[in-house]
Amino acid sequence: MYLRTPKRYTAKGKRRYLLNLRWLWLYILFPVVLIPLLLLWNNRENLSSNLGDWANRNIKIELNPPTPTPTVPAADLRVRYISYMQAGSLNNAIAALWSLGDLAPNDVQLFATLARLIALRGDPDDLNRNTDTLRAATAALNANPEAAEGWIMSGLAHNSGGNPQLALPYLLRARDLEPRNPMLLAVLADTYNDLDRPEDATRYAEEAIEASKTTNPIDVTALAFAYVVQGNVLSRTSGDQAIRAYEEAWRVAQSEPSAPRGYIAQWIAGYYLNRSDSDKAISVLQEAFDRDKDDPINPYLLGRIYLNRGDPNQARTYLERCRDIDPKQTKCLRWLGTVLYRAQNYQRAAEVALQAIEYGSQDPAAYLVAGLSLSLLNRCNDALPLLREGARLDANGALASQFQDGLRQCGGGGAPAAPIATQPPGG
Repeated sequence: MYLRTPKRYTAKGKRRYLLNLRWLWLYILFPVVLIPLLLLWNNRENLSSNLGDWANRNIKIELNPPTPTPTVPAADLRVRYISYMQAGSLNNAIAALWSLGDLAPNDVQLFATLARLIALRGDPDDLNRNTDTLRAATAALNANPEAAEGWIMSGLAHNSGGNPQLALPYLLRARDLEPRNPMLLAVLADTYNDLDRPEDATRYAEEAIEASKTTNPIDVTALAFAYVVQGNVLSRTSGDQAIRAYEEAWRVAQSEPSAPRGYIAQWIAGYYLNRSDSDKAISVLQEAFDRDKDDPINPYLLGRIYLNRGDPNQARTYLERCRDIDPKQTKCLRWLGTVLYRAQNYQRAAEVALQAIEYGSQDPAAYLVAGLSLSLLNRCNDALPLLREGARLDANGALASQFQDGLRQCGGGGAPAAPIATQPPGG
């Protein structure tokens, strides 16, 4: 038996060659690309310089990057805050505290101080003031919800904004956290007084005064505020006892340069005026104005007092100062218009009264001053709509006869009205 020798294995298909004509284009292209790249690399410095020169000559790009705002160190802001407070520039002091708050968002006491400063000054009817108070109070609450201060300031913000029902839950929560906090007790007293619960208000005001005196150091702002609230409660039954409480609040506030006192001056001046003691009212308001040069209500009240005393020049000085501090303060504009009308400066009286109306005044006297002034300027077409709207706003009819006179004088063919010297508008 014979074994066959197996055949040698050979792969199927065509034989492969080192050079393939199908890839000839790649062999040609490789040196065409490589040689220029090598030349560019060897001459890269000259090319870069030439390309940069060409770009500078032919490509113009104007960039306006934002200017970085330098960050003021916290220590400097604290120094500025103290300096502003001492100088009576409370608007700048408040701005410094807001900036400090950006650097220390968890500082409850900082935002509580800010809320107190905003709430206890200025015009109680100013919606912007109430909004800013609530903003600071919310920041205090967010800084530490377990601290009583944020809840107290939220209650203060809502109550000063005319919402005592909304303020009470915040204050009750603060009482759970710190029941003997003097500012809490004072704000609780104020809130209960606004809720027409004088018994609770009296009790909490007395507790606030007692608690404030036992703190070390004494919380001057809380103590003064507690006396003011006590005065408000006592005013329901006894004016003499109320004025004594206000005077004690004023004495306490004077002991601390940084304590707000404009709101105290407003209350106490009103009671002095009721007693026909305008000298004391002026003295208190002037001191409050020197303490807070940015509060428009103090010069506004001074202007009103001087006007009632028959001193229109001093009245105009303070009312213009009020307008300069806050150009949109409608109370100042309305009374400045009255002063100008009495001086027979009808053009300026109309302009100022119209500004008060433009900024939202609903005081019928502003419409009366504007309407009568325009009628005296032979502009009855402009005066009549103002006189009609003012008469509609005059719900109690206090100025009804003057509106009727103005309408009658402008209704007869647009003849100008005679100056009303004996009974000026808004008097």
